[in-house]
Amino acid sequence: MEPATDETARTARAGDKRLPAIVSAMQHDIVFGRLKPRERLVEEELSERFAVGRHVIRAALEELDRAGLVQRRQNRGAVVSDYSAEEVDELYDIRTILQQQAARRILLPASPDLIRQLREVNDVYVRCGTAGDLDAASVANDTFHRIIFGACRNRQLAELIQQYWTKTAAIHCYAIANPALAEQSRREHFQIIAAMESGDRAAFESLCVLHMQPALQAFKAAHGGWISRAGAG
Repeated sequence: MEPATDETARTARAGDKRLPAIVSAMQHDIVFGRLKPRERLVEEELSERFAVGRHVIRAALEELDRAGLVQRRQNRGAVVSDYSAEEVDELYDIRTILQQQAARRILLPASPDLIRQLREVNDVYVRCGTAGDLDAASVANDTFHRIIFGACRNRQLAELIQQYWTKTAAIHCYAIANPALAEQSRREHFQIIAAMESGDRAAFESLCVLHMQPALQAFKAAHGGWISRAGAG
């Protein structure tokens, strides 16, 4: 019996080590619509898919729940999160406020090291997006924005921005999956870097807000042409 116990322990440890990769895979499935809003997430099916114990799947669902991508309901299991039109507007109101404040706190002109980091990550974003590797492009895009707002000199503010970035991942990734929006996103990334390097704060602050809009409007159009509260006047 002892060997079986050891084998069970080794399997559990291996599953635990795979947790970050499983969370990442499920996040990308949600972001790119392979898992649909309100779709039920069955632990047994996910356990078979990833070849890990159900305790690992529960841990992954807990992380996705904290990130706002999954909703776990007592006695009803977990489902992929869905937002109402009003909730989407509220999320983007908050993102606008947070990113405006962060942009005002970032030292400009940006340091050569910061510009170098952004260019390197953006090169990966452009290369992967052009090649159609959407998962890798999404990771690079996440990193690009994390580097920018991580320079706001306020860790709490940077963490809040990251939280709301993750909550709206399925929305802002419209700018990666749609070829025309992807091209616009890439152009705006270069404009953001140029504004940071030259110290053009007005352009930088404006871009930090306007850069969110194309994906948001495309998402709304694809989900019934929602009209935002601001647009409704």
